[in-house]
Order: sequence, then structure tokens, then C-alpha cells
Amino acid sequence: MNITIFGASGAIGQLLTQLALDHGDFVTAYVRNAHKISLKHPNLSFVQGELSNASTIEQAVAKSDVVISTLGPASDMSRKLKGTPIADGHELMIRAMKKHNKTRLITLATPALQSDDDKKNISTILPGVLAKVLLPNGQAEMKKMEGIVKQSNLDWTVVRIINPNVKHKGQSYGYSFGDKSAKLSVSRENVAKIMYAATRDNQLIRKMPIVYNK
Repeated sequence: MNITIFGASGAIGQLLTQLALDHGDFVTAYVRNAHKISLKHPNLSFVQGELSNASTIEQAVAKSDVVISTLGPASDMSRKLKGTPIADGHELMIRAMKKHNKTRLITLATPALQSDDDKKNISTILPGVLAKVLLPNGQAEMKKMEGIVKQSNLDWTVVRIINPNVKHKGQSYGYSFGDKSAKLSVSRENVAKIMYAATRDNQLIRKMPIVYNK
């Protein structure tokens, strides 16, 4: 596959990039600064640009089979609402995908966003309450992104994550829609794994799985 990864220089993005390369895929890493990635591989290429640059985003997705974003809003506890650069970037990604007839999009959020498949569970209720109280900027940004993605008519998957800072100890992962008990934590490695798995798993199209460490 040809996979374009936005946020490839971040912690999850670098793990995902390495995973795709290890499986023989071709990766286009969209980054603000290519020097932040130490990976070298013949199947890895870079497009350098801002998330607000429509022309470089088009360049990045032009030959892609799958577009993945590992970007998330900053953990800003300010009560003053600010801009929505991640959501606005998704709008440009989707516009570029449609222009080049691309359909598969995988991105990140938290369970602060609700899925039509959700059952009432601590993992589907508590994150939304906390986000409204503690992270109003991030909540506003994710809600805007959700609308943009769901209205796109693309084959999207939104991987929802909780506390992606847990040290990885070789655990496998599971995912839930509140229909099973989900730990309120996940390692970055397992986030990368489910995002990569979603490139091949059509059962996750138009779904919003909550991923967790088993």
C-alpha cells in the first residue's frame, strides 16, 4: 500500500510509520520538520508543510491508498476558546482526497466523541464529561473535526483513545463501543497497531472503536 501519514513526527506517528515500513508499505510522511524523524528507509518519503497548506497536502495524498492522521489537539485547559488547526487541517485533507478520488481515511479522537454504536459505559461517558470540564478547546476542536469527517462520505475510521501514555509491556489490544469493559488506558504502540490494522480491516469502516490495552 501507499500510506500517507499526517503527524508522522509525533510519538504515535513514528511508531505507525515504522510499522508500515516493516510490512513493506510505501509511506509518505507529512511533517512540518523532516529532521524530527530519524527513520531512514527506501520506502519512506517526506512532504514538508504546514497543516494549513492546501497545495502540499494535495501533493502528499495524490498517490495514496490510505490517509492516516495521528494528530490531536493540544491539552489546553484554558477556558478561552482558540483556533481549530487540527480540524481545519482535516478539512483540507478531505478536500485533497476528494480531488484525487481517494476514499480511505483513518484518524484519532477520544471517547469525548460519541458513536452511534456506543453503549453506556464508563469508557463512553466519563471522557466526554472530563473533556467538557477540563479541555474545552480540545473538545471544541474534536467536535468540529467529527462533523467534517462524518459529512465527507469517505470510508473513515475514527480510533478513539484514552490516556495514550501507558508504558508498553507487550500487551495485546482490544476495542470496544462500550459493549465490553475497556481499561481507561492504552499504549502508543497499540494505538499504532490498531490504526495500521484498520488499513486492511473493512469492518472498521464508518466505525469509532475505543482501543485499550488488554
